[in-house]
Amino acid sequence: MSEEKIKHTEQDDHITDHDYDGIKELDNPPPRWIMLLFYITIGWAIIYGAYYFWLKEGDHQDAEYARKSEKHDQKYQIASLSADDLVAFTDEASLAEGKQIYTDMACMACHGLNGEGNAIGPNLTDKFWIHGCDIQSVFNVIKNGVPAKGMTAFKGQISDEKIQKVASYILSMKDSNPANAKDPQGVECNN
Repeated sequence: MSEEKIKHTEQDDHITDHDYDGIKELDNPPPRWIMLLFYITIGWAIIYGAYYFWLKEGDHQDAEYARKSEKHDQKYQIASLSADDLVAFTDEASLAEGKQIYTDMACMACHGLNGEGNAIGPNLTDKFWIHGCDIQSVFNVIKNGVPAKGMTAFKGQISDEKIQKVASYILSMKDSNPANAKDPQGVECNN
Protein backbone atom coordinates (compact mmCIF):
# COMPACT_ATOMS: atom_id res chain seq x y z
CA MET A 1 0.00 0.00 0.00
CA SER A 2 1.10 3.40 -0.73
CA GLU A 3 1.06 5.94 1.94
CA GLU A 4 0.00 9.40 1.14
CA LYS A 5 1.91 12.17 2.63
CA ILE A 6 -0.48 14.53 4.32
CA LYS A 7 0.75 17.98 4.95
CA HIS A 8 -0.29 19.68 8.15
CA THR A 9 -2.11 22.93 7.35
CA GLU A 10 -3.43 25.81 9.39
CA GLN A 11 -7.00 24.54 8.90
CA ASP A 12 -6.17 21.37 10.79
CA ASP A 13 -6.24 23.39 14.02
CA HIS A 14 -9.92 24.21 13.37
CA ILE A 15 -11.14 20.69 12.62
CA THR A 16 -13.69 19.31 15.06
CA ASP A 17 -13.19 16.00 16.80
CA HIS A 18 -15.85 14.17 14.84
CA ASP A 19 -16.17 13.18 11.22
CA TYR A 20 -18.97 11.59 9.26
CA ASP A 21 -18.19 9.20 6.44
CA GLY A 22 -14.72 10.59 6.19
CA ILE A 23 -15.89 14.18 6.00
CA LYS A 24 -14.29 16.40 8.54
CA GLU A 25 -15.99 19.54 9.77
CA LEU A 26 -14.17 22.79 10.28
CA ASP A 27 -14.89 24.76 13.42
CA ASN A 28 -14.99 28.21 11.84
CA PRO A 29 -16.87 31.11 13.44
CA PRO A 30 -20.10 32.20 11.71
CA PRO A 31 -19.85 35.09 9.25
CA ARG A 32 -19.98 38.56 10.74
CA TRP A 33 -23.21 39.52 8.95
CA ILE A 34 -25.05 36.58 10.53
CA MET A 35 -23.77 37.53 13.97
CA LEU A 36 -24.77 41.17 13.36
CA LEU A 37 -28.27 40.06 12.36
CA PHE A 38 -28.42 37.86 15.47
CA TYR A 39 -27.50 40.76 17.78
CA ILE A 40 -29.96 43.11 16.04
CA THR A 41 -32.70 40.51 16.61
CA ILE A 42 -31.84 40.31 20.31
CA GLY A 43 -31.93 44.12 20.58
CA TRP A 44 -35.28 44.26 18.76
CA ALA A 45 -36.75 41.61 21.09
CA ILE A 46 -35.71 43.63 24.15
CA ILE A 47 -37.17 46.88 22.77
CA TYR A 48 -40.39 45.13 21.67
CA GLY A 49 -40.80 43.42 25.04
CA ALA A 50 -40.20 46.65 26.93
CA TYR A 51 -42.64 48.61 24.77
CA TYR A 52 -45.50 46.11 24.75
CA PHE A 53 -45.17 44.22 28.02
CA TRP A 54 -43.39 46.41 30.56
CA LEU A 55 -44.38 49.91 29.48
CA LYS A 56 -47.83 48.78 28.24
CA GLU A 57 -47.71 51.36 25.43
CA GLY A 58 -48.63 49.11 22.52
CA ASP A 59 -52.07 48.45 21.08
CA HIS A 60 -52.92 45.35 23.07
CA GLN A 61 -55.76 42.98 22.32
CA ASP A 62 -58.02 44.61 24.94
CA ALA A 63 -57.39 48.10 23.56
CA GLU A 64 -57.98 46.91 20.00
CA TYR A 65 -61.22 45.19 21.06
CA ALA A 66 -62.43 48.35 22.84
CA ARG A 67 -61.60 50.49 19.80
CA LYS A 68 -63.39 48.15 17.39
CA SER A 69 -66.38 47.82 19.73
CA GLU A 70 -66.73 51.58 19.91
CA LYS A 71 -66.56 51.80 16.12
CA HIS A 72 -69.22 49.09 15.83
CA ASP A 73 -71.48 50.85 18.34
CA GLN A 74 -71.17 54.09 16.42
CA LYS A 75 -72.06 52.30 13.20
CA TYR A 76 -75.07 50.35 14.46
CA GLN A 77 -76.48 52.49 17.24
CA ILE A 78 -77.33 56.05 18.00
CA ALA A 79 -76.45 55.76 21.68
CA SER A 80 -77.59 59.25 22.66
CA LEU A 81 -80.87 58.96 20.79
CA SER A 82 -83.80 58.23 23.08
CA ALA A 83 -87.37 57.57 21.99
CA ASP A 84 -88.36 61.13 22.93
CA ASP A 85 -85.61 62.58 20.70
CA LEU A 86 -86.81 60.79 17.56
CA VAL A 87 -88.06 63.04 14.81
CA ALA A 88 -89.53 61.90 11.52
CA PHE A 89 -87.39 62.90 8.56
CA THR A 90 -89.23 64.85 5.89
CA ASP A 91 -86.44 65.71 3.46
CA GLU A 92 -86.44 63.95 0.09
CA ALA A 93 -82.97 62.41 0.51
CA SER A 94 -83.84 60.71 3.82
CA LEU A 95 -87.20 59.49 2.51
CA ALA A 96 -85.52 58.13 -0.65
CA GLU A 97 -82.98 56.31 1.52
CA GLY A 98 -85.83 55.05 3.71
CA LYS A 99 -87.61 53.72 0.62
CA GLN A 100 -84.40 51.98 -0.48
CA ILE A 101 -84.03 50.38 2.97
CA TYR A 102 -87.71 49.34 2.82
CA THR A 103 -86.94 47.59 -0.47
CA ASP A 104 -83.55 46.14 0.58
CA MET A 105 -84.82 44.72 3.87
CA ALA A 106 -87.71 43.02 2.01
CA CYS A 107 -90.43 44.86 3.94
CA MET A 108 -92.58 44.61 0.82
CA ALA A 109 -92.80 40.83 1.24
CA CYS A 110 -95.22 41.36 4.13
CA HIS A 111 -96.43 44.95 3.67
CA GLY A 112 -96.61 45.19 -0.12
CA LEU A 113 -94.60 47.26 -2.57
CA ASN A 114 -96.46 50.46 -1.71
CA GLY A 115 -97.30 49.62 1.91
CA GLU A 116 -100.79 48.40 0.97
CA GLY A 117 -100.46 45.26 3.11
CA ASN A 118 -101.17 41.65 2.18
CA ALA A 119 -102.17 38.40 3.88
CA ILE A 120 -99.24 38.68 6.29
CA GLY A 121 -98.60 42.34 7.09
CA PRO A 122 -100.97 45.22 7.82
CA ASN A 123 -101.72 48.16 5.55
CA LEU A 124 -99.28 51.01 6.23
CA THR A 125 -101.05 53.59 4.08
CA ASP A 126 -104.37 54.12 5.86
CA LYS A 127 -105.08 55.99 9.10
CA PHE A 128 -105.62 52.82 11.16
CA TRP A 129 -102.55 51.55 12.99
CA ILE A 130 -102.08 48.55 15.25
CA HIS A 131 -99.07 49.70 17.29
CA GLY A 132 -99.30 53.49 17.01
CA CYS A 133 -98.63 55.90 14.17
CA ASP A 134 -96.04 58.24 15.66
CA ILE A 135 -92.33 58.01 14.87
CA GLN A 136 -91.48 56.52 18.28
CA SER A 137 -93.99 53.67 17.90
CA VAL A 138 -93.03 52.82 14.32
CA PHE A 139 -89.32 53.02 15.21
CA ASN A 140 -89.88 50.68 18.17
CA VAL A 141 -91.83 48.14 16.08
CA ILE A 142 -89.12 48.06 13.40
CA LYS A 143 -86.27 47.89 15.90
CA ASN A 144 -87.72 45.36 18.36
CA GLY A 145 -90.23 43.61 16.13
CA VAL A 146 -93.52 42.02 17.15
CA PRO A 147 -92.71 38.30 17.55
CA ALA A 148 -96.35 37.36 18.23
CA LYS A 149 -97.35 38.75 14.81
CA GLY A 150 -94.25 37.57 12.91
CA MET A 151 -92.64 41.00 12.59
CA THR A 152 -88.86 40.55 12.56
CA ALA A 153 -86.73 42.70 14.88
CA PHE A 154 -84.14 44.64 12.88
CA LYS A 155 -82.09 45.64 15.93
CA GLY A 156 -78.48 44.76 15.18
CA GLN A 157 -79.17 44.20 11.48
CA ILE A 158 -79.33 47.88 10.54
CA SER A 159 -78.36 51.02 12.41
CA ASP A 160 -80.81 53.08 14.44
CA GLU A 161 -80.39 55.90 11.96
CA LYS A 162 -81.51 53.64 9.10
CA ILE A 163 -84.43 52.41 11.20
CA GLN A 164 -85.38 56.05 11.77
CA LYS A 165 -85.23 56.71 8.01
CA VAL A 166 -87.38 53.70 7.09
CA ALA A 167 -89.84 54.62 9.86
CA SER A 168 -90.02 58.13 8.40
CA TYR A 169 -90.64 56.66 4.94
CA ILE A 170 -93.42 54.44 6.31
CA LEU A 171 -95.06 57.45 7.97
CA SER A 172 -94.80 59.37 4.68
CA MET A 173 -96.90 56.65 2.99
CA LYS A 174 -99.85 57.33 5.33
CA ASP A 175 -103.01 58.43 3.49
CA SER A 176 -101.51 57.56 0.08
CA ASN A 177 -104.37 55.08 -0.63
CA PRO A 178 -102.72 52.67 -3.12
CA ALA A 179 -104.77 50.22 -5.18
CA ASN A 180 -105.66 46.85 -3.62
CA ALA A 181 -105.08 48.13 -0.08
CA LYS A 182 -105.80 45.75 2.76
CA ASP A 183 -108.79 46.50 5.00
CA PRO A 184 -108.10 48.75 8.00
CA GLN A 185 -106.73 47.17 11.17
CA GLY A 186 -106.09 48.71 14.56
CA VAL A 187 -107.07 52.07 15.98
CA GLU A 188 -107.69 55.23 14.01
CA CYS A 189 -104.73 57.55 14.27
CA ASN A 190 -104.99 61.25 13.57
CA ASN A 191 -101.29 62.28 13.65
